[in-house]
Amino acid sequence: MQALDPVIRENLSFIVLGLAGMTLVLGAGLVIQSRRLNQVRRKWQMLLDEANGGNLERMLYDHLKERMKIESDLEAARTRLKALEEIATTGKRFMGVVRYDAFPDVGGQQSFAMALFDDRGEGFILSSIVGRSDCRVFCKALSGGKAQRELTKEEQEALDLASRSNLKKVLVSSS
Repeated sequence: MQALDPVIRENLSFIVLGLAGMTLVLGAGLVIQSRRLNQVRRKWQMLLDEANGGNLERMLYDHLKERMKIESDLEAARTRLKALEEIATTGKRFMGVVRYDAFPDVGGQQSFAMALFDDRGEGFILSSIVGRSDCRVFCKALSGGKAQRELTKEEQEALDLASRSNLKKVLVSSS
């Protein structure tokens, strides 16, 4: 340490000037950083303060609250949709109708066979046979898409027509 004493005394003015220069450089850096910090604070304050007096924090809170409500409503809608889809599988929506003349002396194709069933093939075939003096109606149950009783040609045609309906193809492909 004593060896450094003479060196320090001889170069004291240079050391003081160097330290003063470093102090000026650090002071200038501090001023520059202070100005940058003030600019950031002003920008942040402008971001936080809305024109109508609210702030960003409040807007974010309101947005989050609204989003939570929308998610809740969406989940309720999904639940209702699932219930409706389950109900829709039992809806009699596949239909085929065949009109025909049951007797040669009665025209106008007033007799008909109508097949109506759901996704599982549960339903019925309704037949109406119109004669000159009377009208008869028959109903045959369907289970799994098959009739429990023997079908007439027109009833089978109505069942086939309902089985080939476009609605069924759309529903089967989307499942």
